[in-house]
Amino acid sequence: MLRLRAWLFFSLLLLIGILLVGTAPSFQACLKQEQPQAAATAAPQSHGTTVLTARSTRECLTRFYTENRDDIVAGFALILLLSTIFLWFAARDLVAGTHDFAKMQLRAYLGPSETFITGVAAGEKPVVECTIRNFGQTPAHRVSYWADCRVLDSMADSFERGPPEGGERTVNPGRDGFTIKSRLPEPLTEEDMSKIKLGTSAIYFFGAITYRDAFARSRKTQFRFQHGGVRLFGTEDMTLSPKGNRSS
Repeated sequence: MLRLRAWLFFSLLLLIGILLVGTAPSFQACLKQEQPQAAATAAPQSHGTTVLTARSTRECLTRFYTENRDDIVAGFALILLLSTIFLWFAARDLVAGTHDFAKMQLRAYLGPSETFITGVAAGEKPVVECTIRNFGQTPAHRVSYWADCRVLDSMADSFERGPPEGGERTVNPGRDGFTIKSRLPEPLTEEDMSKIKLGTSAIYFFGAITYRDAFARSRKTQFRFQHGGVRLFGTEDMTLSPKGNRSS
């Protein structure tokens, strides 16, 4: 991208230079003066006319440079100044892009690691346990979260935000982390169990984690897991929901 911008910039300068010289009154007058002479001395062959025309153009360019030397030098100085400014902006953008890329590589990334559910039975209140880890390379500060567990229709799209829990903490990269536990507020009924097994309903575990990275930027991870359907029923596994998972 930077190379393309440089080519476009210098091509534009070259085009402007050609237009300025080609439309200059003194250069046009010189060409008109040389053309009759070239026509008078040229042989009938077309290649001879071409050679004389090129020679006339070269002589007019030489005369134009001689008559406008100071202005041309000033123009080159202006071009050099503009080129320096362009290179400064290009270098600044390159450094900024590298700095942003380094931040993305080094920043903290908090998210769920292992998630499982126990106690899925009629008359029981299942418990979901989820381990949150830092998958980045720098600590996450002022970490807080909220989480909830509900039985909802499998097509549900309304998930209410719960109250924040756990206070604030720092989570370092690697094996450091913490566990979120969430219990279903009401015991499962036989009807709930039937719908969960068929997959028309599911036990949803959802929430959000907020924190600040090492570069003092606020970050947020939203997560949503579900348990239901023939594939998961009877196990402790939960799977990521198609929606409700994003990170910033």
